[in-house]
Amino acid sequence: MDDNTKNTSADSGESPEEVLDFTEEAAENTGEVLDFTEEAAENTGEVLDFTEDTADGNEAAADEEKADETAQDAPEAEISAETAAEEKEVTAPKKDPAKIIGRIAAWLVSAVLLIFVAGVTVYYITTASKAEFHADCTDTITWAEASVESGHLYNEDFTYACFLPFSTSTLMIPLIHIFGFGMTAHIVGMTCFFVILTVFMILMMREITGSFPPAMAGTAIFLSITLATKKLREIFWGHTIYYSLGILFLVIGVYLFSRLITARSARKKPNKEKKSKVGIFIHTVLIFIILSAFMFLTGMDGITGFTLFTLPFVGAIFAEYLVNPKHRLFSIRSLRVTFVSLFFLVMSILGNALNNELLDGMKAGYQDANSEFSDYNTWHGHLQGLPLAWMKLLGVQNLPDVMFTKEKGVKNIIFIAASILIAVLPIVATFCYKKYGTDKKGRLMRMWVWMHWAVTAVVMMGYVCGILSVADWRLTPVVGTSLILSISFVFWAVSRKADVARIAVILFIPVFAAGMISCDEVRKMKKDGYKQNTQYKLAEFLREQNLDRGYATFWNSHAITLLTDNKIKVYDINVSDSGAYVRGYQSSKKWYETDPEQEEYFILLTDYEFSQYSASDDYKNDPPKRLTDTVINNVGYNLLVYDHNMFGT
Repeated sequence: MDDNTKNTSADSGESPEEVLDFTEEAAENTGEVLDFTEEAAENTGEVLDFTEDTADGNEAAADEEKADETAQDAPEAEISAETAAEEKEVTAPKKDPAKIIGRIAAWLVSAVLLIFVAGVTVYYITTASKAEFHADCTDTITWAEASVESGHLYNEDFTYACFLPFSTSTLMIPLIHIFGFGMTAHIVGMTCFFVILTVFMILMMREITGSFPPAMAGTAIFLSITLATKKLREIFWGHTIYYSLGILFLVIGVYLFSRLITARSARKKPNKEKKSKVGIFIHTVLIFIILSAFMFLTGMDGITGFTLFTLPFVGAIFAEYLVNPKHRLFSIRSLRVTFVSLFFLVMSILGNALNNELLDGMKAGYQDANSEFSDYNTWHGHLQGLPLAWMKLLGVQNLPDVMFTKEKGVKNIIFIAASILIAVLPIVATFCYKKYGTDKKGRLMRMWVWMHWAVTAVVMMGYVCGILSVADWRLTPVVGTSLILSISFVFWAVSRKADVARIAVILFIPVFAAGMISCDEVRKMKKDGYKQNTQYKLAEFLREQNLDRGYATFWNSHAITLLTDNKIKVYDINVSDSGAYVRGYQSSKKWYETDPEQEEYFILLTDYEFSQYSASDDYKNDPPKRLTDTVINNVGYNLLVYDHNMFGT
């Protein structure tokens, strides 16, 4: 029977329950699967699983493997223990001690690797990150504080850089109520983000690889690369904005969609009792509702969530099905895929619409500016600088006059190789697109191929034709999808004994090595390294002067407030030779109101800022009652103390 005949048969003989299904029907033949939702039966001679024994040509072993999958993915299925034991006694191959030892070793190695990397990451978040803490790290918890201050999701008196209501800042709202506005709430919130990302990364990779050891190892490698540079550490673990949120959303979305596929596949297994089928149907609908709600919530994060998650994710679902020549373009199944894709898209649009209603005309200048075109005469320069920006973000250092054979030189060579291979492996994975098979694991691999190139296209558009090129860390979403696709591809190649398996593993060695070097560097960071942080030293200086409320420019304002757990409140101002004035960025109008009980206010300026301000009429007309200076980390600072609020209302 050809494909068209099978499809026609499947489309014409569906029950009403099947027509209402949100995923595809199976179109199964004995050894062939042309299904959008169901895993293909795997030949044990072709597949080497990390957790299960295989036997070439042994159909009974294959049946046992399928029974194990059914028990895992659909626990409702009732299998006769007596029959299973009898079948196992007759058909099950003898257990190979070497394979058992290999499995145990795989579990131990991957678990130890994950524990080590996760431990280093948590150490950075909770302790070492304080040494690298600065003003940009304050935005997530500052948005939460704005919500606490107003009692609403958005604070009309606050000027936002961007609107991300479905993010870590929402988690931090109750944490501020518990711990107060300070570093404890910030650290606990970022630790929660780490736990969520790590858990869903393991679960998602488990769906692709088929077992936990490679999923844990892959997650460990991903986490280790996020520690490669100060900027990557900041983007992932210093605060939460759309660059890291997009990666998290893709991971969660793929996991939920994979569970939807699995739940749907369980319904199509033969010999299901009516009660069991009803339970599986309810399970399928429940997962679909959860995924739909997730799409709605991510839609609330606006244009950045839309471009870095919704379009790549929905587009991957649709494109993965559409480009498969075995699928008929005009069929009930095609309509279902189109419906699911459009439904998820509509849910995101509705989420965005609700967020716009809540905003009631509020604007986020920083977020909007990232969506603007740049002068096309600069595009060539942006493109030309892309390779170096990519390598710098991934740990390549500028080491003039350092020998290749020195320790620093060898490490730099490893990071150069790793940065190149992280860009190249997704290309190799794309060329293997047709080899991924028709089962669920193959479908997820193809989805990641589509999502990676969709995210890359969006970021490259902003980088080359927009203003994203002003900072190399804006390439972070591409780093994330490149890593996930590369890791998944290597484990797929090994598990399927693909032609490229050995070369894929060899090419991945520098990436693994770069991750381990990064972990080692973070591990060596001192617990009290924060004492050398400029903002920490400035806070100590202000304590010595018995001052607890005043103003400074952006880089020396919010960070001091957080590092002192809001005991010293420093708010943002702009300074020039025209004077000093309130800066409406990441600030609330209420912060500048005069406190009748406050006796002294201060302005903290660098030497350069003070040279500008002291030449202004504002300074001449309202000189400070006390002026003190200091030098911190080779930078001069001036402290102007007043007996009144210079910016009060």
